[in-house]
Amino acid sequence: MNKQSGFSLIEIMIALLIGVFLLGGMLQIFSVSQQTYRMQSNLARLQENGRFALDFLAHDIRMVGYWGCMTSSTSDISGTDGTHDSITIQGSFDLTPTGLCGSPVNSANSCGTVNCYTDLKSTITYKIAIPAATPSSPNPNITLYRNTNNVSNPLIEGIQDMQILYGIDTNVDEVADYYVPAYSNMQQVVSVRISLLVATLDDHLSIQPMAYIYNGVTTLPTDYKIRRIFNTTVTLRNHLS
Repeated sequence: MNKQSGFSLIEIMIALLIGVFLLGGMLQIFSVSQQTYRMQSNLARLQENGRFALDFLAHDIRMVGYWGCMTSSTSDISGTDGTHDSITIQGSFDLTPTGLCGSPVNSANSCGTVNCYTDLKSTITYKIAIPAATPSSPNPNITLYRNTNNVSNPLIEGIQDMQILYGIDTNVDEVADYYVPAYSNMQQVVSVRISLLVATLDDHLSIQPMAYIYNGVTTLPTDYKIRRIFNTTVTLRNHLS
């Protein structure tokens, strides 16, 4: 009876071939799982960014025309149209009076007289811009900025575009008759319609560029990001009679 002293060359080659197939399958599974994780993570963050951006915008825009103890302004909302729209709103919604309405305000910036609340006026501008590149972020994502009283604060990344329409009430029935870009008489605005184009922060999530329709225009990007459109309409409570 012959004893087996080892493996033949053919057996070793077959074993190596089987090992290569198994290793290749494991690498393929790992690669697909990693790509699936990147996709799901980016989609979840895209949804959060879009929702948070609309929440910030809606909260502030809804308070347009609130002046508290201050004298009302006739220019509490304005906007610019362009590749990326912007909107500027004013009111006393960002600060809290230091005294009761009709009583003197005892503060260093107060004039010390009754109804002295002029120092509580706040101006907020929402706009889209690309942050300056840094060593840690050489290719920053386009970002939604919230500028408060000339202090610029980056708010949410991935907001690629923002388009704003203003609802005009021409017959004083507190309902928008039509929506237009920035209007000459903004005091007739009773609602604001916001549309955001939000992109994933990571690239190479799709196998080919994904075309999208935004603001009535079909665009085929050069990157491989995923984009979604978020819309909302906000009523200006303080512009209603």
